[in-house]
Amino acid sequence: MNSPSYFKLIVILITSLIIWTLRDFLLLIICSLVISNIVCNLCNQIQKGLKIPRLLSLFLVLTAISVLVFTIFILVLPPFVKEFNEILVDIPNGLSKIIDLLNTNLNNLNSLFYGEESENVLDIFNLINNVVTIPDAATIAKAIQESFRNLINIAGNLGSGLLKLIFVLAVSLMISLEPKQYKENILTLIPKNYRNKFRNILDKCNIALANWTFSMVISSLSVGILSLIVLSILDVKYVISNALIAMVLNIIPNIGPVISGIFPISIALLDNFWKPMAVLGAYIIIQNIESYLIMPSIMKKKANLLPGLTLISQFGFTFIFGPLGLILSLPLAVVIQELIKESIKEN
Repeated sequence: MNSPSYFKLIVILITSLIIWTLRDFLLLIICSLVISNIVCNLCNQIQKGLKIPRLLSLFLVLTAISVLVFTIFILVLPPFVKEFNEILVDIPNGLSKIIDLLNTNLNNLNSLFYGEESENVLDIFNLINNVVTIPDAATIAKAIQESFRNLINIAGNLGSGLLKLIFVLAVSLMISLEPKQYKENILTLIPKNYRNKFRNILDKCNIALANWTFSMVISSLSVGILSLIVLSILDVKYVISNALIAMVLNIIPNIGPVISGIFPISIALLDNFWKPMAVLGAYIIIQNIESYLIMPSIMKKKANLLPGLTLISQFGFTFIFGPLGLILSLPLAVVIQELIKESIKEN
């Protein structure tokens, strides 16, 4: 290996080390870019539709977002927090009921197959208890509450989290005011021979990210509304909170729908045995409707992600950035896929 090769290798290693060290800061920048992309696309749509200046359309978008956030904090968030805390208390009761049902059914099967000699047969449930200690309801409740508290407090303590939020919002606003200027400034870092090519790639990435955002909003709203209707029909408690959880977690593919189904199924188990089965079946149907009916209907507006890239991005960005990386894994995967595709196409 000659000297230039060693030099390139050292530069790559140093760059990788810097990126790894600054990964938390880079995550804030990525959040800012995603938010500014959403704001700019909404602004452009309003500007084209109403034929108004861009600053006025930006003002309308920011006003609408502010009103929406204020409404959520005033009307939606307080009852959601109250119901969510009640859910965290009720879930361990549901899990305890599952344990009791397993114990009863195993004993019944034991007696059915072995009759009077059932006492001499190995008790599977007791064996499980001896090998794996099953925590009581209080321990489960505390563990669940601690897990969600850690997930919600991903920014660290309240003070640093607030500063990070202010930073993200400020950077997003500044980029939204003059997005073209920021893009051109970034392009000055690219050699002149490749600037037009890179400009086209950035435009394609922007379109792909906008299409993904549109499809996710429609998909999540549909899942939330369907969950609200189904849970209301089945008379499951905390309908609004469970529907909101299903709507938000729908953004995270594969993992999100599974997590969102745990809450209503556990709560339904407190009423009777058939209701959680009905909730499970309903959630499976909802996810199939979302996957095979809703998403294909907006396929023209959807950035079609490769399944392998989706899975790799989820694990990779979660490992690098933590829980927030999991939330941002899909928009990042959309941009990376479009970046690779356009780079190969141009070459």
